[in-house]
Amino acid sequence: MLAADDEKQIPQLPADWSRCHAYNDRKRRYCRQMPAPGFNYCGNHLHLIEGHEAEGHKKRVCGEESSSSSNKKNKKDRGARVPCPIDPSHLIFESALAKHVLVCPAAKQKEETCSREYYRHDTNRGGFGELGDTTGEDVEIDLDRAKILAMAVLKVFCSIFPSALSSAQKESDGRGNLSDNILKCLTEDDIYNALPEVDHSKSEEGIATDISKHRIKAGGPRHLHQIASILGHVRQNGFIALNDNTEQAVIVEMGAGRGMLGLVIASAIGAAQTESTSSSKVKLHLVERSGTRGKAETKIRTAVESTMQNKSDDNLRLDRVDVARIKCDLAHVHMSTALPLLSTKEQKSRSIAVAKHLCGSGTDLALKSLRDIVRTSNVDGCIMATCCHGLCTWSDYVGRECLLNLFCSVGGLPKFGVRDFNQLKRWTSASVLENGNAGTDQQRQEEEGGEGVNDEHKVGNADTAKGKSQNIFSVVKELNLACGGRGLGRACQRLIDYGRTDYIKKHLFEADLSKGKVDVSLCHYCSSEITPQNALIIAKRKSA
Repeated sequence: MLAADDEKQIPQLPADWSRCHAYNDRKRRYCRQMPAPGFNYCGNHLHLIEGHEAEGHKKRVCGEESSSSSNKKNKKDRGARVPCPIDPSHLIFESALAKHVLVCPAAKQKEETCSREYYRHDTNRGGFGELGDTTGEDVEIDLDRAKILAMAVLKVFCSIFPSALSSAQKESDGRGNLSDNILKCLTEDDIYNALPEVDHSKSEEGIATDISKHRIKAGGPRHLHQIASILGHVRQNGFIALNDNTEQAVIVEMGAGRGMLGLVIASAIGAAQTESTSSSKVKLHLVERSGTRGKAETKIRTAVESTMQNKSDDNLRLDRVDVARIKCDLAHVHMSTALPLLSTKEQKSRSIAVAKHLCGSGTDLALKSLRDIVRTSNVDGCIMATCCHGLCTWSDYVGRECLLNLFCSVGGLPKFGVRDFNQLKRWTSASVLENGNAGTDQQRQEEEGGEGVNDEHKVGNADTAKGKSQNIFSVVKELNLACGGRGLGRACQRLIDYGRTDYIKKHLFEADLSKGKVDVSLCHYCSSEITPQNALIIAKRKSA
């Protein structure tokens, strides 16, 4: 029996509920899996059934109701279950390993991917810049080193984002000589407000209505808000309108998943076009390593072209989008081969690369993949919302040159390398915690039908375990930092993103940088209440 308090917390089953009767406290709803015939629980919640009923349920689910002792013996002979060597996400019996490798669907998929002409193994790995100090990569730094690193983070942050300091603080010691007392007085708000918050979602309010009208699976209200704001940034930076009817609009979404951000942007460009500005469809290329359901191309295929063309007031024109999916990991895709249209100067195009919450090193791999097609002068810019900084790797990070220089010259560290970067990336996860507790953002996204939750939102990656000398909250307490763990974690996030903007300016658009024809900036594209991962990198090649 449930206690009286538990009964108050758990709501009654919905009328005519035919799904599993297990209540999920974290998601605050009942399980939506189908139960086995004759039972109230699905296989995942078998442990909630007691006694003989549970045993009978096991047998029915597993098909073992008539199993004999010989069958049990055969099961033991199969050996233990081990991860598949090709795709560790599923398990197989040791005895069936040799046979399974020959028929594994993942093996066929990998073979098919590797056979594509744009596949180049690890072509985009390696990051950019010297590796710096590589000693003791697997050894955690001690508390004293962690305290020195934390102060260096704040010093470097204020040097590249001086708006974090008040005018009185700037004048007291001078911009280039900040005292520790000033740095320790920085608040979480000071660090957050160092970047402007530019939310364009209100100017794109009609998009949310059209997304619902076309039944585009963009996620819950928070995802709609983010998509609308990113679309607003695309529009405000002049990527929507074409100059003449000879230009071809091209959108490349990196780490696309279902591809809904790219679909909305491409459809909005299609709606802005007229017969006089362009006679061709908007080209949408979706780069994603894995398959997914509810894809953008399915929505375009099912769009009724005749009904679309008669709606001149429609903000989205799916019938004017031509979509192609590049099924390959960003680490291995050779973009010049995959996108020949952008690899030649003969075809005039208005093209941008976009990404929404491209996790961890995915942003670095995406930037590396763009280097060839950007240098052909056929990519006008990129707009990328970063995410999951705790999953970044020093070996693939493109901003190594920038951080090595900043931490040694401005931060005052004698050396900087993989151990320090690993500590920074662990600290970044504190920025997604609410009052020191993880899981809130993860719960939000799952409840609203988001496209998935990343590991950075879990307690394990937040480096909050008790007893660790380099725990971010222990360091903050030792130094008496006013910004708290979330403020310091957010500063670490922005430094990682700043290294990426430096790479974009100096090594993607270097030819335009020398002529003053490129703008690269960082901003918050929505409030942290919508998502704590709200930083947006914007790179725009200026027109001549």
